[in-house]
Amino acid sequence: MKVIYPITIGDLQNDALKRIGRKLNDDELYTAEKCVESGLSFVMDITLKSAIEEAIDKNN
Repeated sequence: MKVIYPITIGDLQNDALKRIGRKLNDDELYTAEKCVESGLSFVMDITLKSAIEEAIDKNN
């Protein structure tokens, strides 16, 4: 199965380095992971719905 957009722990840690100048500790990383998962599930529903509708509109 092809992955469209993965987000890795490395991505999260690299972004933390850019934003706060350090990597997240284990507790912070756990919280950040949960926030990303929660946000992605919400955004994914909207994004997938829009993507499917757009694909149907453009190809009909």
